[in-house]
Amino acid sequence: MDLTETEKHVLQLLVKKGGMGNVMEFLNWPQSEFEKGFEFANTLQNKDLVKLLYSNFNKNQIVVELTLVGFEHGQIK
Repeated sequence: MDLTETEKHVLQLLVKKGGMGNVMEFLNWPQSEFEKGFEFANTLQNKDLVKLLYSNFNKNQIVVELTLVGFEHGQIK
């Protein structure tokens, strides 16, 4: 599977954080980029790398959980 450097980076951070976390925090994006962040998280979900659990614009949170496939891709080799 072809992944962008940003996708690999987020997956690696998710592995380090125990498999669950806020995509916006990992990307270090402000609330003004929320729509872009949601699209990014949805792309990861469409690739079966994560499961989108929760999103909240006002809190700038898009919480995802790694799938087994995402965990494999997020491990540093």
